[in-house]
Amino acid sequence: MSSYKLYTDKELLHLLKADDATAFSESYVRYGERLYKQAYHVLRNREDAKDIVQDIFTSLWNKRAELQINNLAGYLYIANRNQVIKLMAHKKISSVYFDWLQTMAEVGADITDHAIQEKQLQELVEGEVGKLPSKMRQVFNLSRKAHLSHKEIAAKLHLSEATVKTQVKNALRILRSKLEAFLYAILLLLYWLF
Repeated sequence: MSSYKLYTDKELLHLLKADDATAFSESYVRYGERLYKQAYHVLRNREDAKDIVQDIFTSLWNKRAELQINNLAGYLYIANRNQVIKLMAHKKISSVYFDWLQTMAEVGADITDHAIQEKQLQELVEGEVGKLPSKMRQVFNLSRKAHLSHKEIAAKLHLSEATVKTQVKNALRILRSKLEAFLYAILLLLYWLF
């Protein structure tokens, strides 16, 4: 692998497109830590920063055949920036929604109305969980409903801990994308009502 350190980014890209896993590993060694530091500097959350870097490199590997880039570093830094912005926007939407719930409770919003809205949201979440692929749904339910650790789920289902972590992470990503539209619609409705 030491000879790969001598390759330029352009050469690594060429090898990567040819399914060279060692070129991929060298790309990660070369840029992974820098991307993590860049994401962490903005997010101040180690897990989020690690997840973003993992997503970027997973995407790089999965899309290696169709990559139309000439500058590996530029591509990775832009992908990192975009993922950080996307995560921050998601957290802001969630934060606004939860702030709204808190405000409604503080001003004495009708408990029954709130309970109905909460039930509707819960039904929406349950409906989206039900649409997940069966293995992902099973792992997600064991994690979130049965409150089992990744290690316990892995032992119970005869999977690796990494697979369990990936399944939970992917389930959360899918649910987040489905529910963002719902939360956005609520925020728009509130904006027009108040």
